[in-house]
Amino acid sequence: MAEIRPFRCIRPNKEVASKVAALPYDVYNRQEAKKEVEKNSLSFLAVDRAETQFLDDVDLHDPIVYAKAKEILEQWQREGILVSDETECYYVYELTMDGRSQTGIVACAAVDDYRNGVIKKHENTREDKEQDRICHVDVTDAHTGPISLSEIPRIFSSYIR
Repeated sequence: MAEIRPFRCIRPNKEVASKVAALPYDVYNRQEAKKEVEKNSLSFLAVDRAETQFLDDVDLHDPIVYAKAKEILEQWQREGILVSDETECYYVYELTMDGRSQTGIVACAAVDDYRNGVIKKHENTREDKEQDRICHVDVTDAHTGPISLSEIPRIFSSYIR
């Protein structure tokens, strides 16, 4: 059985949640992500795709890109755009699309359960994409792109605590 645990979420302040909410980082190419962030500076893509803060000749995997993600994440926490829950929680959400609703939980899962096949992979991720996210997590000290274990898109603005 997979091990899941509660965690202390860093999430958008309710007043700005709709502005911070963004589609997953990997549904955009670099130019599309940049346009989204230009239209909305509070889009979470500014953190998930921090290369949007640089000229196009800056490599996506340059250490300055990951450092910028950390800088923005910390700045938004200081400014109260992102807030941290005081206690560890499981988060319940409901997602409705095309008249159908699904309810799920957001929790931490053990990496070993994923690696050992206890949690079944829902996709085979390219190694370069994995390395990018590993660097992003290492530098920001945050897992900003939850892995969906049931192929439900992540959401920021709908949660129940």
